[in-house]
Amino acid sequence: MSLEPGLISYAALASLALSVMKHRPTPALAFMPLPTMARVTGWLLLAVALLLSLWRFGGPQGVVAWIGQTCVAGAVFVLMLSWRSHAAFTLAVVGFFVAVAMAFA
Repeated sequence: MSLEPGLISYAALASLALSVMKHRPTPALAFMPLPTMARVTGWLLLAVALLLSLWRFGGPQGVVAWIGQTCVAGAVFVLMLSWRSHAAFTLAVVGFFVAVAMAFA
């Protein structure tokens, strides 16, 4: 099972959440982008996750795997955001770099 699309989707959803002022952490994070840049990055990461899922699983199964992993990533992100918001965004950065390392390994 390939988890890279799910990890990238988690990072994409975290980036999309950073584009909304309501979800931005009050003490600013060290790596917090501008809202417009966060929105563009989030959509690009979702597209990368879809392409990676299509590449790993093939056509129809790739779409289903991407939707499933994005749904799970969204649920985990929402739960982490309500529990520990700083940890949710930090986990997104770590998850992205783990996914890149897993994709090239």
